[in-house]
Amino acid sequence: MRVLWFTNDRLPAVHQRSGRVARGTGGWMPSLLEHLVRVPGIQVEVATSHQGSPDDQFNADGVEYFVMGQRKYQPFFRYRRRDLARCVDLVRERAPDLIHIHGTERYFGLLPARRMISTPCVISLQGLLIPYADSFFDGLSPIDVWRSERFIEVATRRGLLWRYRDSREAARREREILAGAKIVLGRTDWDRAHAWSVNPRAEYVHVGEVLRKDFQQAHWDVKQSERHSIIFTNAGDPRRGTETLLRALMIVRQEFPGAKLRLAGGLGTRYGYDRFLRRMIADNNLSDSVEYLGRLDAGAMAKELSRSHVFAIASYIENSPNSLCEAMQVGMPCVASYVGGIPNLVDGGRSGLLFPAGDAALLADSILRIFRDDDFAAQMGRVARLEATQRHDPRRVLSQLLGAYGKASGALLPQAEAQLA
Repeated sequence: MRVLWFTNDRLPAVHQRSGRVARGTGGWMPSLLEHLVRVPGIQVEVATSHQGSPDDQFNADGVEYFVMGQRKYQPFFRYRRRDLARCVDLVRERAPDLIHIHGTERYFGLLPARRMISTPCVISLQGLLIPYADSFFDGLSPIDVWRSERFIEVATRRGLLWRYRDSREAARREREILAGAKIVLGRTDWDRAHAWSVNPRAEYVHVGEVLRKDFQQAHWDVKQSERHSIIFTNAGDPRRGTETLLRALMIVRQEFPGAKLRLAGGLGTRYGYDRFLRRMIADNNLSDSVEYLGRLDAGAMAKELSRSHVFAIASYIENSPNSLCEAMQVGMPCVASYVGGIPNLVDGGRSGLLFPAGDAALLADSILRIFRDDDFAAQMGRVARLEATQRHDPRRVLSQLLGAYGKASGALLPQAEAQLA
């Protein structure tokens, strides 16, 4: 079977081709690809498009890659008609037996929705923009939004308001994509419910994700951790609830004055929202309590997780955040907001602690419970690691994926268990 993937994110081979270091999102896709290409009779090709990337075609480790370049400053969610036309031409040229579209955020899902191609397709759900757009400004007052905007960002269409507008337009396109989908692959009760709310005729297949090996190999130990440190890995987006976490830190510091919040990700000094968060940190005398880790690759992230005391995610909306899954795989005690698909990942009180989104006091209380009780933290971390190991087991995930591919194509595919040592 010849399978053509369309991906929103550039995979590591594409980054390496252009001399970049692969960091940030999308790590589950190369991990899955690594296992899928080992299945006899399966040939995978990968296509993507990205702003500022030149057209390219190359082979790496037996996988053919196609990069369809876009203008450098083209907004991520936007596309041109020629982008769709080039995808159609690529499908005709490669003539795959099956197309796997990773995510509904960009335009690739319009190919089957508008019947521009006849090849069988499956579409993986990652985030879902329709509910995400509704929660875009959660936690921010109108004054906060105003303070997060820089004039240059308003003029150049790059600030929060423009990002909100683009996400709203992308959400409308996502609705069209879901309405035209026949088979969707998801991981949580939440994404299944939202997919069916748009298209109750779509067949939903549960397919998990394979985490990167770095997180499988790392192991958290409370005795080796940096005491009273909180790590958070997605600070640069309003829906992630960074403000809630900062308010919780102020409460935690009343009992543990040396507590620190360690922020990984793209919280810089250039954009208005980043500056707003940094002002909030300074105005509340938290500058000495916040450490900026920057963007990290998988190895560095696994190391930082291992040396922190607790992982926290305060999002107002999520599906199945990989940052949480990775922290659980490392065996950390985790605190997460009770939103979206997170309750499918965390068994409250056993494999982690849950709190209502936006409730800084309860978030702080959950963190304090972990800080106060090493035995409780260690036990919760052990359960988290066990559950994550089972959930993200490569044999299990590959078996689910091959089952979905067989269902979509009508082909009889080999069992995953026979392909992995």
